[in-house]
Amino acid sequence: MSKADFAKIHIGKKQLGLDKDDVAYRAMLKNMFGVSSSADLDDRQRYRLICHLKELGANFSSKGKTYPKQPRRNSGDFYVIPDNVPYASQKRYILVLWKALGWSLKGIDTRMRKQFGLDSLVWVQDQAQLQTITKDLQNRCRKAGIDPDNA
Repeated sequence: MSKADFAKIHIGKKQLGLDKDDVAYRAMLKNMFGVSSSADLDDRQRYRLICHLKELGANFSSKGKTYPKQPRRNSGDFYVIPDNVPYASQKRYILVLWKALGWSLKGIDTRMRKQFGLDSLVWVQDQAQLQTITKDLQNRCRKAGIDPDNA
């Protein structure tokens, strides 16, 4: 479990008053995921738990400037692009093309490191770099017989 997820879960529990009543929290985990501890959750389940805590009223905003976090992934098939990052829709389209080609999403960060020197697609903020990736993936889709407009 990442430290940030662990912190968010415990902050949410405290804000919602679930830290004193461990029975209610454990019942929620058992009901939602079939586990009794957040340590037993995978990345996607932790993400869903944090979203559920937000829906219940937990607030995870920081007082300082926020930066995009490392995307959440699970087995190479799950990648979160937060709404507040620049060019979020274009980054999501890149991920759609990447998956249409049948490639594991684990490789997208490797390509970002090699091509642009950035650790994650989320951190790319240059429109020209995103267009370069998009055009390359569209061309690769066409060569593979995949229509990039309907991917």
